[in-house]
Amino acid sequence: MLDVDKEELKIKFKEEDWNYVFDKAYKISQFLISRKFKIFDPEIAEDIQQECVMNLLSKIQKGKVDSDNNVFAFIWKNSTFRILEILRKENNRKRIASFINYDLIDYEVFKHDEISHRYENFDPQT
Repeated sequence: MLDVDKEELKIKFKEEDWNYVFDKAYKISQFLISRKFKIFDPEIAEDIQQECVMNLLSKIQKGKVDSDNNVFAFIWKNSTFRILEILRKENNRKRIASFINYDLIDYEVFKHDEISHRYENFDPQT
């Protein structure tokens, strides 16, 4: 269960208590990853959580987060969009980059070597 007090988060954000804010942002992204996106691999989840928090930090540094608005909603929306972007990029990468079967490569190299040895002394001029 997600235990984040929205008003306290807003107050801590205004006070610039970044440890508290980023801890809650981490918990929000963790909740989204496990409950909404059903990602249960701990390594992948950890990478995505860190990316969400780093993205939030970047937006705070650029002044894109208004502390007068609902900070919880901003973190929720930002994390959701960031997770979707990461998953989209991963799916595109998997679709584009097919994995190579090394057994077939060895066979093709071997096959090519057999053919090249067979015509080693072939002279097209004669």
